[in-house]
Amino acid sequence: MITSLEMRILEQNSVAYGVSTRLLMENAGASIAKEIVNRVRPPAEVVVFAGKGGNAGDGFVAARHLVQYGFKVKVILLYDKLLIKNEDAKANLEILERMEKTVEIVKLSPNLLAPLRTDVIVDAVLGVGIKAPLREPVKSAIEVINESEGLKVAVDVPSGVNPDTGEIADNAVKANLTITFHDIKPGLLKAKDYVGELVVAKIGIPHEASIFVGPGNVMFEVPRKPKDAHKGVGGKVAVIGGSETYTGAPAMAALAALRTGSDLAFVIAPEKTAYVISSYSPNIIAIKYEGKYLTTNVIGKIVEFLRKVDAIIVGPGLGVQEETFEAIIELLKSIIELRKPVVVDADGLKALAREHLIFHGKAVLTPHMAELAGLSNTNVGYVRENRENICSLVSKKYEAVVLSKGPIDIISDGEKLVYNKTGNPGMSVGGTGDTLSGIVGALLAKGVSPFKAAYLGAFINGLAGDLAHMVYGERVLATDIIDRIPEVLEKPMESYVRVYG
Repeated sequence: MITSLEMRILEQNSVAYGVSTRLLMENAGASIAKEIVNRVRPPAEVVVFAGKGGNAGDGFVAARHLVQYGFKVKVILLYDKLLIKNEDAKANLEILERMEKTVEIVKLSPNLLAPLRTDVIVDAVLGVGIKAPLREPVKSAIEVINESEGLKVAVDVPSGVNPDTGEIADNAVKANLTITFHDIKPGLLKAKDYVGELVVAKIGIPHEASIFVGPGNVMFEVPRKPKDAHKGVGGKVAVIGGSETYTGAPAMAALAALRTGSDLAFVIAPEKTAYVISSYSPNIIAIKYEGKYLTTNVIGKIVEFLRKVDAIIVGPGLGVQEETFEAIIELLKSIIELRKPVVVDADGLKALAREHLIFHGKAVLTPHMAELAGLSNTNVGYVRENRENICSLVSKKYEAVVLSKGPIDIISDGEKLVYNKTGNPGMSVGGTGDTLSGIVGALLAKGVSPFKAAYLGAFINGLAGDLAHMVYGERVLATDIIDRIPEVLEKPMESYVRVYG
């Protein structure tokens, strides 16, 4: 089962693997023609009703293939050619126009609104791009299709049927046969009266496009600020990190969060450490507490402040003092009570390995191999050989998403696994894990689910690191990664192609 959004993501991730949307359209159209040939013999007459999106393009390809099989084909355009914005559809229509001796192309007009007597009608009007209520000429086209004689074949989804919910707009095509692509859309099972026979056609989407996070995920799953955005809409992130010894880690996390689109990034740190952190960038708001490192004495005040933020990052640079570990556990318990999304990283994970806390699906844990071994009470060698299983077990143990960092990142919510292959050996320097936490924290603050925030964060951090690697080789710094986060967010496909071809 796949939603319309997931399908769009898969299509773009396929492009990243070198399978163009033009090729996917070609395969889709060819599969439509094949299914018709299996049911109707040429030289039967086929009428294709075509809208102005990708669904129309599938219909144009089907028309071309049906001609080769010996069918008599007419294409009825609902819109002027200039209104067809999908480039692949436009290109395939231009091919049909050059086949003027074998394909008849006409524009929908009042005299074509009478019921047709034909052998096959192909509904390539709306597909997954339905918007209710239906408008002209779509409304009239659906009425004509339903009133006409002949085998009615819907492309992907009967026009008028919501592919995700099965809800019907004002009206919908009542198909005898629906050919949907790659996988079943959930709405098709709920609108059986309109779907007819259901066939799933594979169109060449690589399996890897569904198990590896890719540019399509960034394009469709990272929230964009609305035009009327005000301060706070992008989310507020708090980083609890830093100690007398480590000042850079929480700053890297905060700066990465800001570059990912957070409106405000706070670092809550010991007083002297906070002054140093403030000097890194005026964009970071440092919140000070007394002492040289985190202790239980300051947890109450910190928790009160955390009520004001949208997401929390715990761990970068906190240190490994026994008192700090106790404070981290108390802090995490309070965050769980606040029901705030949280990223637990670095020293936060070392403390968590000592205590079995339940996060109720609101946390992302970002361990490297050794930290994952600590969380699972195993050793690095065992983790290396059983990472997928260990990730799932740790996710279930803490009821949290696990983002296991490695040559290939593994992200698990206890049930599903997603992989990420962006990143490079040059990112083994200090601070790159902190940038990852900052990106994930920023996405959580925007309302992205922990599972999505984790795999999106892994991809964005890794690809930003890849872009930096193209300039600096193995001398990449965490700040180089931060500088390239906006490029990945604004141009994910172009960035990916630059690195991976």
